[in-house]
Amino acid sequence: MSTPIVLVLTLTPDNPCNATLCDVDGKALYIVYTEHGKETVTYVKNADGEVIASLEWRDSRPDRVTIGKGAPVSLRDWMHYSIIPFKGDISFKDEKGRKYRWRGNLPGRTLELYAEDDGFKEPVSRFYKPHTDHKSGRKVPAQLAFTARALEIRDLVVESFLFLEKGRRVNETTSQNAGDVLGAPALSAVVGMDYKLHNGGV
Repeated sequence: MSTPIVLVLTLTPDNPCNATLCDVDGKALYIVYTEHGKETVTYVKNADGEVIASLEWRDSRPDRVTIGKGAPVSLRDWMHYSIIPFKGDISFKDEKGRKYRWRGNLPGRTLELYAEDDGFKEPVSRFYKPHTDHKSGRKVPAQLAFTARALEIRDLVVESFLFLEKGRRVNETTSQNAGDVLGAPALSAVVGMDYKLHNGGV
């Protein structure tokens, strides 16, 4: 991104359904975890331990999302999926009515968020998959980067990214079991927050 990055959150592990999102100082800003029961639900908590969003998994219909204290709605009513020639683009609006567009919601791609402010030209947030730095040989973990513009809607960026990435990975690996793909959550001892593993994670 040409616009300066002002915040980077590391996903540990690289799992949109069970992970801790920490800043460069190691502070956990978000916890995402999944519970299995009569329904499978993924929850997102902020640093204060408040559930700020949840996603109910559904097999035959679109997943159902709840943001804050709002009513549950279909994921496709909250975020609008484009069709050809913009397949892979997902748009949504913030509380002020400003429009955003995630691009790269396709197998093998990487999600990038654009804002209508500049005509969707420069990404304001981007996900970086785990990789090895070619210069240093250092392994770089999964990260979600934010510009100052993205920080204006930080919670919304995190929530929409996690829920879209969950769906993208499941679709990308339809030949594998979702549980194998999305793995198990980090342990509470690692993240330093109260955290329970329900039915083996996802």
